[in-house]
Amino acid sequence: MTPFEKCFTSSKFILTEGAIVERLKSEYHLTMDQNVNHAGLIYTNPEILAKLYKQYIAIAQKHSLPIMLMTPTRKVNAESIKQSDFMDRQLIVDACAFMNKIKDEYPEFKDKIFIGGLLGCKGDAYKSEDALEVKEACRFHKIQVAEFKKGGVDFLFAGIMPALSEALGMAQAMAASEIPSVISFMIRKDGCLLDGTSIVDAIKIIDERVSPQPVCYVSNCVHPANLRLALENEVNLNSTQLKRFVGIQANSSSLSPEELNNCGILQQENFDEMIDQMNYLHEKFQFKILGGCCGTNDLFIEKLADKLKVAILVRQTFD
Repeated sequence: MTPFEKCFTSSKFILTEGAIVERLKSEYHLTMDQNVNHAGLIYTNPEILAKLYKQYIAIAQKHSLPIMLMTPTRKVNAESIKQSDFMDRQLIVDACAFMNKIKDEYPEFKDKIFIGGLLGCKGDAYKSEDALEVKEACRFHKIQVAEFKKGGVDFLFAGIMPALSEALGMAQAMAASEIPSVISFMIRKDGCLLDGTSIVDAIKIIDERVSPQPVCYVSNCVHPANLRLALENEVNLNSTQLKRFVGIQANSSSLSPEELNNCGILQQENFDEMIDQMNYLHEKFQFKILGGCCGTNDLFIEKLADKLKVAILVRQTFD
């Protein structure tokens, strides 16, 4: 069992980072390569990028909570690199080195910092029509997985996958690496991925066809109230597969995936209400991986960590 798997098994809560990309845009007005998004900032603006990650580490350290941080690579793949300004660089390997260097700056806390190699679907995460078929997805994503293995990450993270076919192929590619993996789905309120597959069916199919299985399943870029509706929908409720679904990186907007994709304004709803919903997801569905996505920031993660700390004390009192 790897250190990440041991932490997942033993911890009541694991924090994740909050928003990165949206904060780089809204707070620092940085221009990013349209093909690989903020990954290129490891070369052009490393101090600003590192500053955001360190804010999230500081919160985890303050509350003695483990934290999962993802490499800035969701849009990086063999094709996008060739079309970017960084075609002559080993972008994934360098991103891993960038993150591990940050981790090494916390020698007394680094055993609670876990670096995840972040992969994304080849196409638009807010659409399922262009998703790769299973075999093609496995071949395509094996290239990235090999780079993450060179870079030395603690786990692999499939970010906001909209369709079962590509999620399954990516899961197979990740499993072959023997690095523990986490699958994150893009989910609608109706309890399904964007291709219409229910959450529990997606988990069942991947678990049956992938060995070793992913450590767990989560969702990011979804409002916790929307995810609650999804999990409590009749297509998912009371299924044993839901025990494998244990986390959220919350989007601060309750808009649908399609509305978010076409929205030019960053949506930010009430943080306290979001965190209350996330605590509900922990209590009812035993969520343990909790963090933020678009519209969140260090204030949100701080409020979330405060809530988790209280929840831990209360549960310890009654255990």
